[in-house]
Amino acid sequence: MKFIKSILLTSTLLLSNLVTAATFDIKDAHVRATPPHTVNSAAFMEISNNSDKSLALVAASSDIAERVELHSHTMSDGMMKMRQVDEVAIDANATVELKPGSFHIMFFGLKAPLVEGESVKLKLYFNNGDEIIVDAPIKKITMKKKMKHNH
Repeated sequence: MKFIKSILLTSTLLLSNLVTAATFDIKDAHVRATPPHTVNSAAFMEISNNSDKSLALVAASSDIAERVELHSHTMSDGMMKMRQVDEVAIDANATVELKPGSFHIMFFGLKAPLVEGESVKLKLYFNNGDEIIVDAPIKKITMKKKMKHNH
């Protein structure tokens, strides 16, 4: 009898993960590598909402930092400023990109340097109750500058 209950519980958990996977797709998740003694970093990714309802990413967590927050950049008085946001809205059947200069997940108070080639476990929380664990690789991210060449 215990064996049957165990199988039923496992089946239920697997089915709930399939439902979650059907609601959201996470693509190109990665976390910015840090030099030694850097205390903050960020995570980026694409989140697709495959449902017919507008939903939102409302929180994220990870054990790599003391605090994890959702952020965005906004232009204010001619200056680009980073601000914490309560949620990242994802329209029905649409994709939102978390990227530098836009929405992203911030890590404050890193417990150790983030080394390129390793990975970070990150849990995403959505307003419909879904929770998704992402295994995001740590990548060295370089800022690309557009250069003008006037000849």
